[in-house]
Amino acid sequence: MRWFLIVFLIVFIIITSLGVLLKNQRDLFREAELVKSMGKPLMAVSLYERVLLNYVPFSSYNKKAIERMENLCKNLNDKKYKLFCEETLRSSLYQIRSFYIPYNEKIKETEKRILLLKTELYIEHNNPPEKDYEKIYKDLKAMMEYDWYPSVFWSLIATVSLILWILCITFTIWKGFAKQVNKRILITGTGGFILFFALWIIGLYMA
Repeated sequence: MRWFLIVFLIVFIIITSLGVLLKNQRDLFREAELVKSMGKPLMAVSLYERVLLNYVPFSSYNKKAIERMENLCKNLNDKKYKLFCEETLRSSLYQIRSFYIPYNEKIKETEKRILLLKTELYIEHNNPPEKDYEKIYKDLKAMMEYDWYPSVFWSLIATVSLILWILCITFTIWKGFAKQVNKRILITGTGGFILFFALWIIGLYMA
């Protein structure tokens, strides 16, 4: 019965959290649409970014926000604002990555546009000789393609070990300090806590 209650609570918390995130997405999307209709594209971009940061898997607001941001970026005339818009979109998409990468193709498309914009702006502001254009493009591309993202393997280790050491503490308190103290459970639970806590720290460091 106790395990049923624990599972029920976990499911309830997950569903409630997703519900809150979905409500946030809906409210922010509506606000972004209103701001866009008022002719404030950059403010709208920031609001669409917040829609994505409240990411809910399979939510229709994810795709809508991305499409709106792409259209706003496309329609901006000033290259500096256009670059800001594209980089905001890229940053949003990177921040919703976890153990899988949603919208990976969108990230690649956005990075191509950013690279071209950066190259154009660099040439406009620095006026280098034409023979250097290709080198500038390659250097900027190399900088952009450098992978700053944490290790998926160690991120997974850190996440799983975090859950496990919390479960070890919960299990030890629940079962070890019943009406009669169970030394075997106390020793096992404490050992599990130490092991998984150490793995969690290592995972955070290595990721």
